[in-house]
Amino acid sequence: MFVLNNVVSFEPVLLMTKILSTVVLSLLAGLAGAWLYASTAAPMPSSSEAQNETAFDRVMRTGVIRCGYASAPPLLMKDPNTGVLSGIGYEVMEVMGKALSLKIDWAEEMGWALFPTALKSGRIDAFCVGAWPSAARAREVDQTGPLSYQPYYAYVRPDDARFDNKIEAANDPSISISTMDGDTSQIISRSDFPKAKLLSLVETANPDEMLINVATGKADIAFIEPSFATRFNAQNPGKIRQVVLSQPLRVYGNVFFIAQGENRLRQMLNTALTEQLSSGTVERIIQKFEPVPNAILRVAPPYATPSSSR
Repeated sequence: MFVLNNVVSFEPVLLMTKILSTVVLSLLAGLAGAWLYASTAAPMPSSSEAQNETAFDRVMRTGVIRCGYASAPPLLMKDPNTGVLSGIGYEVMEVMGKALSLKIDWAEEMGWALFPTALKSGRIDAFCVGAWPSAARAREVDQTGPLSYQPYYAYVRPDDARFDNKIEAANDPSISISTMDGDTSQIISRSDFPKAKLLSLVETANPDEMLINVATGKADIAFIEPSFATRFNAQNPGKIRQVVLSQPLRVYGNVFFIAQGENRLRQMLNTALTEQLSSGTVERIIQKFEPVPNAILRVAPPYATPSSSR
């Protein structure tokens, strides 16, 4: 308050009051914003909580499923120039994520023998290719239900008829089988043809190299899914053919893998997958990528319609 010529002036006091009010209001607004952010943002667990946090809890806290993946056409392909992913497993997981209101983060590309370790360590929440289960893998990881089924066949050079309708002839020390480390081809070879020699590729090799070994005479036979063989034949006409057999060597479910004990995560993913199977979404995705008819076998519905049950 100032006195000028016997006149009291309150203007400086009013000015200071306005300034202080503005500062206080700004501080309150900042505190309110910080409180609102803290109440809506995903809370960070303490170090002890982080050690005990399950993959399901982490996914629900962050709103993200971190996927590991590997190249496995037509289930998953990666464009070498752009890095863009595509394929059956890729698109099915993406639509499942949308249905669950969760983001799918394609976090890490890895070899087939490495994904169990990545799941156990928590580096990824799921292995999202649509790979095949086995007893050996069941010792280390858990899985969802299948989104489709994959037949496995034997392939030889066109002029080689030694194994037609008698695949057991491949179980001989004179026979060389082209395989890949950690791959289903190696599992089949060791289980069904233990006497044969294995010409093994490293786990990061292109599966086409298994067929190249056969086509060039380095190996006598290879076990692989028809999608790979169809694409290889289109690029290398007349180099390999499918061994004549009454049925496939194996039929595997294409599943997503998770860490053992993650029952809540498995149940959530299974429910989302069942929804996409029932809606016909999975069928439309398979038709988009299936290289030839019957290269991929469908999951039968767990029910009978009135017309089909008559």
